[in-house]
Amino acid sequence: MMTMSHAATPERGDLWALSEGAGIVVLIWAIFALASAVPEFSSVVEKMSTDDAMRLVEVRDWLGGQGWFDLTQRRLNPPDGVIMHWSRLIDLPIALLLKLFGLAMPGDRALAATLTLWPLILLLPALLAVASASRTLAGDRAGAIGALLLVASPAVTRCFAPGALDHHGAQIALALILLACALKLERSKKAAIGAGCAAAAMTGIGMETAPHVAVCATMIALRWALVGEGLARGAALFGATFAGGTVVVALTTLSVESWLARVCDTLGAGHLAIAIVGGLGLALATRLGGESRASRLFALAQVGLATGAALWLVAPNCLSSPYAMLPERLRSDWLAKVEEAQPFFVLTRDAPTMALAIGTPLLVSLGVAIWAVATASREVFWAVATACAMFAAALAVTAWQSRGMGLAFAMAGPLLPMGALAFGRGGMPRVLAAVVALSPVALALLGLGVATLAGLPPIDGKRVASSCPSRDYASLDALPAGLALNTVDTGPFILAFSRLSAVAAPYHRNVAGISDALDAFEGSEEAARAVTVSRRAAYVVVCPLDAGVTPAAKRHPDGFAAALLSSTPPAWLAPVELAPDAKLRAFRVLAGAPQ
Repeated sequence: MMTMSHAATPERGDLWALSEGAGIVVLIWAIFALASAVPEFSSVVEKMSTDDAMRLVEVRDWLGGQGWFDLTQRRLNPPDGVIMHWSRLIDLPIALLLKLFGLAMPGDRALAATLTLWPLILLLPALLAVASASRTLAGDRAGAIGALLLVASPAVTRCFAPGALDHHGAQIALALILLACALKLERSKKAAIGAGCAAAAMTGIGMETAPHVAVCATMIALRWALVGEGLARGAALFGATFAGGTVVVALTTLSVESWLARVCDTLGAGHLAIAIVGGLGLALATRLGGESRASRLFALAQVGLATGAALWLVAPNCLSSPYAMLPERLRSDWLAKVEEAQPFFVLTRDAPTMALAIGTPLLVSLGVAIWAVATASREVFWAVATACAMFAAALAVTAWQSRGMGLAFAMAGPLLPMGALAFGRGGMPRVLAAVVALSPVALALLGLGVATLAGLPPIDGKRVASSCPSRDYASLDALPAGLALNTVDTGPFILAFSRLSAVAAPYHRNVAGISDALDAFEGSEEAARAVTVSRRAAYVVVCPLDAGVTPAAKRHPDGFAAALLSSTPPAWLAPVELAPDAKLRAFRVLAGAPQ
């Protein structure tokens, strides 16, 4: 049986050892960046998702004078607005790029440049981190392979593609940095501090990576408790930096009242309690834990109990489902129809061919992870186990919600080079063949081939979410300011490209807005009219390309949605003339129409 050991790595004179530096990784990044940026620049605005558009709104509001600590979107669900659960940590660099490009370019070009450059900037540290982690696990040859396999993973690169303005790319880059630093914890103070900083930043940006931070921290703590020798300093530095870094993030991005907020979807009292008690507790345990393994395990158990107690005392609501506070109707009628928020088994049931294309690379990666742990030598066991644990956490998140697949593929990045080098022994041609065979693209094609042989239906292109062109939304800016009763997915684009306000947008804190949108577009004309009057809406805006109106019209052929798509809209609405080829449909609410 083959075993994983640094002893099997090549001498430093080998050409593969060039990947130990940043040169090859930067070259891979530059090729990918040029191949992505050049063809996409002119149409990059159209690549934005709802989250990308909403991030743009948040950044522009801050640049327009909104307070740094004020995350309320006042044009969404007015007059109350919606307090967003996002972080200024992402807003800041985007705003700086917009201002910088704005000094030399018109507004639309500055936006296109920012949309193009920001995701690609994030990709470089992600590639450097995956190369570093790969080298730690499998030697010098693995660095370039890890970077190559990462850019060969569409689930990852779509988070760094031009137009990807939101925080998903940043979270992937930080998760890889966390792993790369954690694998060198015992050898470098900088690595220990870097791991703590990455964990704090991930916690500050969003809670979708909380499981990855928790698993990595647990592995660091367990490694210290079980091994002890040489790990106390690194574990202590990590714990102290994580605690201090999280406090710094809270101080610099949260208002004073937010410190005490028992929120679970963003940094709040509960997460601060975990970081402070857990991080400082680990640092203290390394000082007082004693010399024996039993005493270290006892000290670690006390830290775990104290951390759990702190969360239970400060924010017990965070021990339940993150969507526990969402009304049942929104869970069943809205969230259950958001594809990326569904468990992976739902995708397997509803789109088996797509599930095979996604699942085959992940299943093979899981096999490589199990093999790697089973065959790892003593010297690299804990490094391999830590990488596999973070991959397992990402798989668990993906099983719960399909949106986690980007991080799952990213966490597989440092593991696949181990398999490629082990199974491709015998020279460069065999290694390259193994790299191709284990690439996510090749494995996805294998999954598609299996689906074809099994007679499964092809991937339905209509399942891919789409939106109306940005120029359609920009044409709304010519209208007098007012509130639009809108389908949920149009909200971010209305806010990003026009002066109008919007009732709804696809965010779980927008409970009242989503509820009213469901009442209107899933209901009768009378119900929609009642919502319009109660909201004092001046317009009705729908995009037939998204999931908000056309499916509703099919489900309720006598309802409001069907009437909007017909040639004779309700009498109390007047069509707004947009561009001749506009996909978006907008209507003005007539003041004198019967109620």
